[in-house]
Amino acid sequence: MDTVDRKNLENKKNDKMAKEKSKPERMCICCRRKGKKSGFFRISEQNGKYIFDREMKVQARGFYVCKTNECVERLSKNRKYKIEIEQLVKMVEQIKFEKKSIIDILKPMKNSEYFVFGIDETIDGVKKGKVKLLIIPRDIKAKYIEEFEKLKENFNIIFVERKEELIRLFSRDVNVVGIFNKKVIKGILSKVEVMNG
Repeated sequence: MDTVDRKNLENKKNDKMAKEKSKPERMCICCRRKGKKSGFFRISEQNGKYIFDREMKVQARGFYVCKTNECVERLSKNRKYKIEIEQLVKMVEQIKFEKKSIIDILKPMKNSEYFVFGIDETIDGVKKGKVKLLIIPRDIKAKYIEEFEKLKENFNIIFVERKEELIRLFSRDVNVVGIFNKKVIKGILSKVEVMNG
């Protein structure tokens, strides 16, 4: 590689880093968490009142709140920003609308080849470094959960409440589901992160 190519490559890297740094971050006024605009609700001032700016298009000063019940509740108690109950209810309804369970996320993929079923197969996949995400029902035997907890440094765990949910989804007796495709795992974890935001 000659000098000109190296300089062009360095300039591209620097431009990319500058663009990433210049992306604005928002901050929740309740918990002070920072992040992308999409992870927050916008509250705007309109005619002397604070309203939930669902589309984030109101041309007025505003502030941001996390898309969580906890932060919306804290906002309801905030003395500086008195927001009407109807606006708070709209935010809580939006949280419920956006919140999907892990079962809802897995439904479109239920017949794919990205899953490993069963305790032994999943443990074997974890030990070989193939399985990187587990879906475990909280109501399976404690010894199985303990066994997975011992290996936890090698993968992520998402819990569902009941084994029955997995049985209904996959139409078979399922104790645990292992997922090994990196793109699928990344997609699932990003949706779960948004859910738990």
